[in-house]
Amino acid sequence: MRRYSLYLFDFDNTLFDTSAGIEAILMRALPAVGVGYTPSLFQGTLGLSMDQVFDKYVGDPALYDTYTDEFMKVVQSDAYLTAKPFPETRKVLEELVRRGARIGIVSGKKRYKIERLMGDWGMGDIPEFIVGFDDTERHKPHPDPIQKALDFFGIPLDDVLYVGDSPNDPAAAKAAGIDCAVVNRHDGSTPDGLPCTYEVGSLTGILDC
Repeated sequence: MRRYSLYLFDFDNTLFDTSAGIEAILMRALPAVGVGYTPSLFQGTLGLSMDQVFDKYVGDPALYDTYTDEFMKVVQSDAYLTAKPFPETRKVLEELVRRGARIGIVSGKKRYKIERLMGDWGMGDIPEFIVGFDDTERHKPHPDPIQKALDFFGIPLDDVLYVGDSPNDPAAAKAAGIDCAVVNRHDGSTPDGLPCTYEVGSLTGILDC
């Protein structure tokens, strides 16, 4: 893998293990609309937006308001504070900065939650710019969130790498015209065979040049 001047990172299950908070949302929202929750179902929802989960597992427009109400009750709670960085996250981010790279985060998570978690774990000063769910009208797989970060940094597209873990991540990166690395920790949380520029087993893989 070659070096890039700018690294943009997804947040959920890329930089931080947020699976417990995601599971808490699903365990409340899906049963409320008659969909039984199972661990196998959980694996199929990782990386999907709230609407994508609804379309995949519910689909009935008459149930949408009930689903979103229950979904948001957990989203607006402190359940997200159960998230913690992967063991290599801080080391990789600090090493990239040491090498002169610039760092941003582009995520479907609300920005204030990302800022809170990064700060709580002593990494709040690492990303120069964060794009969260509330910063664009359209979300991944649309390129809009990545494009907002690209506009901020002003770095040529061929010198930018987006790092994520779900199908929406390489799709958004391709739509934005930049390279993408998929982190597949082979724990079942990342689908195999996602189209991307690189696939790595952990964040440390992006340090190998």
